[in-house]
Amino acid sequence: MKKTLLFFLVALFAVSCQGPMGPEGPQGYGTNWKIVNLVVNSSDWVMSTDVAGLNRYYSAHFSMPEITSTVYNDGSVISYIVINGAQQTLPYVRHYENAAGAFWTRTVDYDYSVGGINIYVTNSDFIVDPPETMDFRVVLMW
Repeated sequence: MKKTLLFFLVALFAVSCQGPMGPEGPQGYGTNWKIVNLVVNSSDWVMSTDVAGLNRYYSAHFSMPEITSTVYNDGSVISYIVINGAQQTLPYVRHYENAAGAFWTRTVDYDYSVGGINIYVTNSDFIVDPPETMDFRVVLMW
């Protein structure tokens, strides 16, 4: 009985592995991706405030035709800041102290729409100096 069962299993395994491979199916959602690297030079940051001239932040806009309505509605856009060769997802929040003992927090975040992306830098002390040159990596998936 054991030999008959073993023979049946081996035969079933051998038969199930035969046959031609079928044609490749159409590409669906969730299988496409694109990576775009961006650099914002210190001179490219645009300073903005609220209507009262307060709450200073800096921004940079990039035209990005890769963000189509399909990516916007059915996909995902994930952004990273690249610091010393390491990637950190946005929003990026770090706390700092200078030699004089002053404390502040820097927040780097983003938003996007069809055809473009904006990157923002806000310092909690609302300093007037623009941010340094920064590198970003944008990953689009749909």
